[in-house]
Amino acid sequence: MNVEDDFEEYMGKQEPEPEVRPQRLSLHMIVRRHLPPEAADWPQDLIVESLNKITHLRLDRENIGDIDGLELLGKSVTNVYLQQNKIKRIENLDCLHSLRFLTLAGNKIRTIENLMCLPKLAFLDLSENLIETLDVEELPQSLIILSLKENQCTSEDGYRPRLIKELPKLRQLDGVEVRTSEKRAVGYVISSDEEEEEEEEEEENNVDDAADVEHTIEQIKGVFKTLTSDMLLRSQQRLEDTLKEHKLHNVELEAIRCQSAIPELASSRASNMSDSRIPSALSTGSRSSTGVSGSRSPLAHPVSPTSRSGSRLGSQGSPLPPIPTQSER
Repeated sequence: MNVEDDFEEYMGKQEPEPEVRPQRLSLHMIVRRHLPPEAADWPQDLIVESLNKITHLRLDRENIGDIDGLELLGKSVTNVYLQQNKIKRIENLDCLHSLRFLTLAGNKIRTIENLMCLPKLAFLDLSENLIETLDVEELPQSLIILSLKENQCTSEDGYRPRLIKELPKLRQLDGVEVRTSEKRAVGYVISSDEEEEEEEEEEENNVDDAADVEHTIEQIKGVFKTLTSDMLLRSQQRLEDTLKEHKLHNVELEAIRCQSAIPELASSRASNMSDSRIPSALSTGSRSSTGVSGSRSPLAHPVSPTSRSGSRLGSQGSPLPPIPTQSER
């Protein structure tokens, strides 16, 4: 048995984690989410008074399985957020007479029901549920925005035209605007004012889209401008650094040249001094070759003119032998 088989056997023996049991929407949960922590010590009258002031009820992601305990909220509630729970039924909402916004997305609802008691409901989100059959009769006529995305009922024949026909105020379905042509196709009489209004809205949307595009282009230009400026600054900095390095290199070269020129100058001076001693040596030798009476030594030779090459010439123009050095004498 290899490692993969061992791992599969091990995983097969693992017991699945027990599913957390859904809880019922309770007054305690509402207090915990909407009132300060010290409300636990408040008297009951103060708690009820504070609950009656709530307008937006937010109880998303609370593992709620059943809707209940909303009676104390009163008529102030206009928005209810119950998305991403485990709710299976739409119920106990009849006490929320002023409700205009309701989201139940991401639950386990199978049936559209118990919504006709909400005459002011304008926004309803039932996306990501388990609704298989579309019950249009259970939807309030006041709906303006409706979302049933990711439910099986959206695949029914005539799904969109049917909803547009049965909900006269509907302006957006599943995130898509309802057009006058769609209303006309299901039998609505569209006035010229409505068509003009739609055209104006389309023009405004086009203008807004153009403005968004222009704004995006300007942002891109700004980014490129910033990048270009940064590149130019970096390029200039590199050029300045290179110039500094070049100047420093020249200074180092000049220092090396100065150091190497000192021994050359010393050797040149020594050579000049040795050359200056040769004529004096020659004159000394010529004087020593003559006696006191002025007679010449047998080794002495008269000074003769030199050729262009520098050799001494005799009386007939022939080269003479070289003058012997002191040691040779």
